[in-house]
Order: sequence, then C-alpha cells, then structure tokens
Amino acid sequence: MRQTREGALRSAIRLVGALSAGLAITAGSSPTAHAEPYLAIQEGYKCSKCHVNMTGGGKRTDFANVYVQTRLTATFLDWRRIGASEEASDDEKNPLKADSQSSFFSGRVNDFIALGGDFRVLFERNKPPSTAATETFNQRKHNLYLEINLIPDRVTFYQTLAEGGDAREIMGLLKGELLGEPYYVKAGQFFLPFGLRLQDDTAFTRSATGFTYGTTDVGIETGYEPGPWALHLAYTNGTGSSIETNRAKRVTGSLAYVHTMFRLGGSYSTNKDAQKVRTQIASLHGGVQLGRVGLLAEGGYIENPTTEQRFAIAEINFLVRRGHNLKFTYDYYDPSIAVFENARERYSVVYEPFLNQFTQVRLGVRENRGIPQNAGQNALLAFGELHLFF
Repeated sequence: MRQTREGALRSAIRLVGALSAGLAITAGSSPTAHAEPYLAIQEGYKCSKCHVNMTGGGKRTDFANVYVQTRLTATFLDWRRIGASEEASDDEKNPLKADSQSSFFSGRVNDFIALGGDFRVLFERNKPPSTAATETFNQRKHNLYLEINLIPDRVTFYQTLAEGGDAREIMGLLKGELLGEPYYVKAGQFFLPFGLRLQDDTAFTRSATGFTYGTTDVGIETGYEPGPWALHLAYTNGTGSSIETNRAKRVTGSLAYVHTMFRLGGSYSTNKDAQKVRTQIASLHGGVQLGRVGLLAEGGYIENPTTEQRFAIAEINFLVRRGHNLKFTYDYYDPSIAVFENARERYSVVYEPFLNQFTQVRLGVRENRGIPQNAGQNALLAFGELHLFF
C-alpha cells in the first residue's frame, strides 16, 4: 500500500529528528578554538575553505586541490611512473623530467591566474510501472572556471563558462578583514546562498526551491565568517539572470555554525514578482560526523498567498575506505499541503568511488514514489555517472 502524505511526513520527521538528536548530543561536547556538503561535514570545513565562491560550488581553491590529491582520492596516479617497470621505478633509473618536478596538478597558470573544470556524463535507465524502460546518455554538466587574482587575497575576477559557452557566474570579489575575521563583498551574477549545496539538482530541496546549479541571479552579496560562524546575505533582482521586471528585490540569507564534528544552520529567501506576489522559502539544515558515518538533513517550506509546500531530505554517508563513499538518501516533497495524499518520496542508494585525483564515478539506484496516476513519479531509476574534475 502506498504511504499517505501524513505517513510520509511522519517518516521524514523521524529521520530529521534522529539527526537533530545526534546533533544535540554532539553539540554538548567541548568545542575547539566546500566540495559536496557531506565532505565539508566529514572534514569540518566551511564552503569557503574549498571554493573560490565562498558559498560553495564552482572552482576549487588551492587548498581543495591539495586535499583532493592527497586525502580524498583512493589512488594517487603518478603519471611519471605509467609504463615503468618495477626495476626502473626509482628516480635514478627513471629520472624526473626537467620541466616538471611533480605530479601534483594545481590548475595555476601563474601566481595571478588559475583554471578549473568539471565534466560529467550520465547514463540513466528509467523504468516506470507497466511501461517499457528508457535508456539515455546525457552530457549533464561541463563547466570551465577562470580565476584572476588582480590583487591576491583582496580583489578577484571570477567566471564560470557552462554549457553553450554561457557565463553562468561572472563576478568581482572584494575580500578583507573586519575585527581580524574574514569578510567579502561580491557583485555580478552568482548562485544564491541558500541551504545545503547538494550536487544533485533533482533533489526536492533543490528542484522545488529553485536553488540549483542551473539558476543564478544578478546583484550583490556580502559575507562575514568570524570563528565557527558563517553569515551570507544577498540582495538581487529576483528574476534569475533575466532582465529585471519590477522595483522589488530578492533577499536571501544563510547562517551556519560550523564545528569540526558538526554543522547547524538555516536559510531564508523572500521575493516579490512582477504581479506583486510574494514567495517565501525557509529551511533548517545540519550534519554530523560520527566516525565513518556522516549524517546530513535539511527541511523547510515554500509559501505564497495560494500555496504552501514542504520539502525535506535526510542522507547517510558511509566511508567504506579512503576514496569510497556509500550514500543512502531519503527525499520528501509535498507540493500542496491543502491537497490530500499528493506527497512524493525518493529512496536512493549511491556508490561514489574517487578512482584517482581527477576521476569520480557514481553508480546508483533510486525508487520514486508519488501519486499512482502519474507513472513518472513512481519510476525506478538506475544511473551511472563519470565525473572528471580539476
């Protein structure tokens, strides 16, 4: 029997509640004086530790490049040794090339210019009930990143070139210190600082709210990160990257407390469209690392004068061994709390090995559950993805 909306919501509440209890227990311990969210939680990092865009996503920092090639990957593939026999593996018999003394790749052209990139190819097999399966290859994402440090650690030009050569992000970054703690101001076109920056744009917390890697907005943003805190506030057109349609502006903010073992935060966004209809979106999110097991969750609502929606996600990441992650995810979405039994759910299992310092593979199965009349909402999805990055 298909789960009712109330039953599904209770399941989501239990999962989020279990995570919240874990957070509370961890928060009671004594405190000490990026990448996908599960990795940031695993290491206790803020997004700005690993990304040029301080709220996450896009080009990796120099630190992140070092981290990926020395700690994250299952195997560091030394190109200098490819094809060398065991007898000729020492430096005397197989000397380093004079123009390259290291296999480490930084993406830096010089002290002022750096490049980065992501390339993903996805294969999906989608099987709705009582319908033949479809199989599809999709070049899901390819981005090139350009970082120009006009004044190192102070003034930066940053641009993301996405599919079709479009400038998905293009901005100027000004950085400094306030009371000895880092702050920044950025202006241009960028992703808004809302919620957990999950890699999967199809997750309900991303697709339903509209805060995806395919959606940017134009305006200004400022952030301040004193100690374990991270505060971000954006003031933008509210029309994505399209032309402004009214005098109103979108306000989006996030606040997070980041500990070495857990993080806890919230986000809020409000926007009025050209018809003067105001939409508010809010969420609470957090995560905790318990040995090899990492938990994260986010839940919130979308509200306007005619509709009220609910969304949630709970995720368990198990570090099988270095470079090998096993992910279990539960998604919940109610597109209208006024309509009975129209909630949707997704159950996913994903294996994510980092094969070497530039290659990740994702293999997964996802069961979708929705209203019985919609076969697409009840499909079984199997997928594989190749991800090249630098």
